[in-house]
Amino acid sequence: NRLPRVPLLRRLALLLALEGLLLVALGIGYGVASLTDDSNRAAAELAAGGAVLAGLVLLLLARAVDRQRGWARSPAVVLNVLPLPIALGVLQAGAWWVGLPMLLLAGAVLYLFATPDLRQLFRQV
Repeated sequence: NRLPRVPLLRRLALLLALEGLLLVALGIGYGVASLTDDSNRAAAELAAGGAVLAGLVLLLLARAVDRQRGWARSPAVVLNVLPLPIALGVLQAGAWWVGLPMLLLAGAVLYLFATPDLRQLFRQV
């Protein structure tokens, strides 16, 4: 019952998986760093847990997109719109090495979802 494979679909799934892996790694790193900082441990652990959770969700969405599951489109788009204002704020703060990759990765995912081939594919599934 699967439709013919669209070449851009594999790229989209890989970008979502990359986002997920980066968020999981960031969350784990942030969690480990919070162990040495007693000033605001609860907030740091909450942020670390949120990053790990969002990363795991993105990994699941990457798998669903690769398997052409139509339900995966909306949550994946939402999870890629949310980082845009954060990335812009980080860029304005002068941390371009963090903000620019975040902006480019989220922008690339949103662009791929908007391509005619993938829009057509997700309409059919």
